[in-house]
Amino acid sequence: MNRWLGIILCLVIFAGCKKTDDVAASVKAQSAIDDASLVAYIKANNLTAVQVGSPKTDTIGVWYVIEDPGTIPALYTSSTSVTVSYTASVINGTTLGAPFTSTTDSGFNPSYVLGATIKGWQLGIEAAKINKGGKIRLLMSSRYAYGPYPQTQYGQYDNGNYKLPANALLDFEITIFDVTN
Repeated sequence: MNRWLGIILCLVIFAGCKKTDDVAASVKAQSAIDDASLVAYIKANNLTAVQVGSPKTDTIGVWYVIEDPGTIPALYTSSTSVTVSYTASVINGTTLGAPFTSTTDSGFNPSYVLGATIKGWQLGIEAAKINKGGKIRLLMSSRYAYGPYPQTQYGQYDNGNYKLPANALLDFEITIFDVTN
């Protein structure tokens, strides 16, 4: 009797579990939320941001603001190495959270191959055609950053939550020091 009761209980528990395998639908739903949130943030902060691409190319989730165009023209490809300093923050509704990472104050300017960075950097830096010495602000939806995965390597907590949670909208302030092809 107890064995049957245990089997029935397990069947009821497993029947109540529902796994969503429709990843495309989940991404599409999150994209709509992200895009609406980014537009609201841009409007609330009176930013003159430029949208990368168009809704037809599905790159609506990346926007840029050129804060300083720089002086030396640069050509960007996926194999371009960029030397930068940056500050990255999470967008919380219509406000900007505290930076979760920054190289600005450290004096260390890392170099990255553009094709190895998050997709938001690739799309935004290339579309803005920012010159060496320039400064750009990139605003991006989660699908062009880290998506549904919290970034635990930053290891910073804010009220028990990661400073870079899943599906985070990001704001990067990037200064381009060098561009090498």
